[in-house]
Amino acid sequence: MRENNPASTAPARRNATAVVALVTAVIAVLGPGWTASAQGLSQAECPDGLDCQFVPAAAGHFADADRPQDGLRIWKIVIHDTEETYDKAIGLFRTPGAGASAHYLVRSSDGQVTQLVPTRDVAYHAGNYWFNVHSIGIEHEGFLADGARWYTEAMYRASARLVRYLADRFGIPLDRDHILGHEEVPGPTPAAVPGMHFDPGPYWNWEHYFDLLRAPRSDPHHPIPHLPRPGPPVVVIAPRFDDNYEPLQDCTAAGCVPLPRQGSNIAYLRTEPRPGAPLITDPDLHPDGTPGTTALADWSARAVSGEPYAVAARTDGWIGIWFAGGLAWFEDPGGRVGRPASGVVVTARPGRGPVPVYGAAYPEPGAYPPDAEITQIVPLRETITVGQFYVGLEGVQADDYAKTSEADRPTGRVYTVGHRRLVEISFNHRRAFVDAADVLILG
Repeated sequence: MRENNPASTAPARRNATAVVALVTAVIAVLGPGWTASAQGLSQAECPDGLDCQFVPAAAGHFADADRPQDGLRIWKIVIHDTEETYDKAIGLFRTPGAGASAHYLVRSSDGQVTQLVPTRDVAYHAGNYWFNVHSIGIEHEGFLADGARWYTEAMYRASARLVRYLADRFGIPLDRDHILGHEEVPGPTPAAVPGMHFDPGPYWNWEHYFDLLRAPRSDPHHPIPHLPRPGPPVVVIAPRFDDNYEPLQDCTAAGCVPLPRQGSNIAYLRTEPRPGAPLITDPDLHPDGTPGTTALADWSARAVSGEPYAVAARTDGWIGIWFAGGLAWFEDPGGRVGRPASGVVVTARPGRGPVPVYGAAYPEPGAYPPDAEITQIVPLRETITVGQFYVGLEGVQADDYAKTSEADRPTGRVYTVGHRRLVEISFNHRRAFVDAADVLILG
């Protein structure tokens, strides 16, 4: 939650008391359906029998569109948690002005679903506009530091039922390539990376969630043309949630507090294959080069259940994987954490030098019409060099739903498709993209 409109620089955190007071006043004057006619939706888009209501988000929290009829493909579902209570979250989404939103919100206590943005429109939920354009965002009431209490069975079941309905409606594969956490969405630019969110966090039970979806946690979906040449083996992070006890701390300005021992979905990554080795680091979170930590907000040295990686080495109960431009190790006693998987891998094309990695798949500037606002694709800090391998998830045609000054465009935006092709990869704790021309794809 708490993503601002890309055009806004307002701080993400708001005074909850003032917001609720403002929302109450607005609703009292305008009534609960004040934006329904503008969005053209009279009831929630939900499966039959699910307790579901439509409470429209305010203008400025989403972009009008006509997905997928206008060409904007919906091919991912992003799972969030609110870090707010259910009612406060609805209030924030309905506050006039620029702000965050999601298509749906699920209540912790009983699994009630509130739809706030029609699926045809682009909700501002992922902190990455390109991902917003191609996804549906589902918020879940709760606070990730206390996920074991907030992520209830009623919530999991209602959310899974909703996701099955949406996946069937839009042709979205039910696998971890396409059903992902907000924490797996990359920053679109280097400057955005440190502030990217890390929900639903270590205590979201992906194992159980995919059981409810009646789908595998990771069944790689790879419609990518590739060379019939073997690459290194692929491993999927797959710890047993209920007894995967990893140390975690909730850190604030006042200090860090160890969280109670409980099941988690993570595996820590170290610089060497031994228990006492330092955790790996990330230059965006630790510019001084210090190791990663066990703080909840520090995703630099964590891999999450369902994420696939190319194997670089194995030794004495440890697996080395290619991760964020380097080698990282996780402990795998008895094969309880890393599960073998199929999949294609990408590697730097010989002679290309370090391959840039991107957080979005925007087109080349020449693809935009004259009246459109151009978004430049910006390389992230890390690169891929010859000899490193990363799992390729899907081929992507570069595109954008760009703002336009042309008066006859009813939504104020225009769908733009470029000639550039990219490949989505599992790169670090998050997804990323590489230019297809820069890499070899093996499988």
